[in-house]
Amino acid sequence: MLWTSYCPYVMSTALVRHNGVSLFQPGAVDRYLQSHSGSTYQPSSEVSVIKAFQRLAIGQDWTPKQREKQKKNFHAAVDAEFTERVGTGFTLFEWQRLVKIIGIEPIPSSITQCRKAIQKENINIFHILQAYRRATEIDDLDLIQPSKEITRFPSVGKLRAYTRKNKMFYRKENAKGSVLKGLLRVLL
Repeated sequence: MLWTSYCPYVMSTALVRHNGVSLFQPGAVDRYLQSHSGSTYQPSSEVSVIKAFQRLAIGQDWTPKQREKQKKNFHAAVDAEFTERVGTGFTLFEWQRLVKIIGIEPIPSSITQCRKAIQKENINIFHILQAYRRATEIDDLDLIQPSKEITRFPSVGKLRAYTRKNKMFYRKENAKGSVLKGLLRVLL
């Protein structure tokens, strides 16, 4: 499978380098973070996009109103990158790949079963995005390994506490992609 800049789907977290060359491709979040004047952000699979946004907000010295507007723009970029990397949710392979990366076993055999299995999970979507940003592309579902980037919380309460502590909220109204919408929980 060919790695392309316009379609950077990632399919496994098993390896992040091939022959010493990083397979990471900048996505919509990276383009958003670099688009601000004076931004020193350098795209990397190792950087937390939440922390990069927080650093950008401090560096830009935004007012609370400006920060809120920029947070919406940031979330739009997250939605776009999530769709670029995870997929649109229209194919069984995309759903099975996500199930496998999360670590759900056995792998469901239909999109509906995959959705139901994923909806039972308590996962912060930024963990999934980070896992896909650090992954390599593998087109064989059997070779995909669960990601160490993704924490599966035992309850919504534990997810809520973690999300609050780390300020990793994502507003449901900003989610356009069907996969992303299915992962969101009411935490406030």
